[in-house]
Amino acid sequence: MEKGSRILFGMLSAVAFVSLAFPIRSLAANGTWELQKDGKRWKYMYSPEEYAADEWIEDQGKEYYVDSSGYMRTGWVTDKDDNARYYMGKDGAKCFNTFTPDNHYVGPDGLVLEMFDIYRKQVSKQLKTFANKKARDTEQHGFLLTDLNNDGYRDIAVFDNSILPEHVLQVAVWMPEEEELVVLSNSDSDAAEHSFLTYNKEEQVTYLTILEESGGRNYFSLEKGEYNFGNALSLELSQNDWGDPIYYVNGDKIKAEELEKILETMQAQTGGPFSEQILPVNEENIKLKVDCSPSEDELSLWQP
Repeated sequence: MEKGSRILFGMLSAVAFVSLAFPIRSLAANGTWELQKDGKRWKYMYSPEEYAADEWIEDQGKEYYVDSSGYMRTGWVTDKDDNARYYMGKDGAKCFNTFTPDNHYVGPDGLVLEMFDIYRKQVSKQLKTFANKKARDTEQHGFLLTDLNNDGYRDIAVFDNSILPEHVLQVAVWMPEEEELVVLSNSDSDAAEHSFLTYNKEEQVTYLTILEESGGRNYFSLEKGEYNFGNALSLELSQNDWGDPIYYVNGDKIKAEELEKILETMQAQTGGPFSEQILPVNEENIKLKVDCSPSEDELSLWQP
């Protein structure tokens, strides 16, 4: 009797092993998934004589598609009803809020966010033009990918150095209506004047300040929702015949004592550095910042 029990137990263990290694059926809500003889493809069976074909299947909260031959599809699938394309993962389930292997992004409804793909491609291309260039102190150029004009879309700011930037090399903003990245400002790392970018959180305004070698200053503002820098203030410095300094603000001559007040006002108005860290421009950081899933707020901007 004891020997027979051991034999029966051994037979049951073997059957369990075969079932785990080669799953023949997986129960679904209204039918059964059945693995075919090739050991790779699945069909959805309503009954032993009836299988699903050319239709969508919802099973345990996931969506699957079976083709006209009844096989579960993976990869890209076109819905014949609305001609929309969806990506089905390796397990056959429709993908949402993720990147596909061919570098598209599918949103919460499974559709490709086409404008987001265009945006990422243009931003990556623009940043990669700086990736192999070196700043004067041999450090890599730095960049920010942040919303400069407060329209919800992240824009580009590139600096001559990722550690101690002295020059703003480029400012570019995304224009959604044109679906284009537009360069607003270009400079050279060897330029005589210094420049820097700051942000006024209260006013939600970005400022570009250029310090000329002569001592003059030019302030430019990028207002909320705008796509061009405007002249905020221009300070010029010259000398009279006796070598005394003469100051001009927006073309109007001012006294020396007025200059200090104006500079204090502009220092407060232009705000401070951006909260984001300036990162070295390289392939790894570009991919990290550009090829990342959009936030919940950004999703609404990219959806058709």
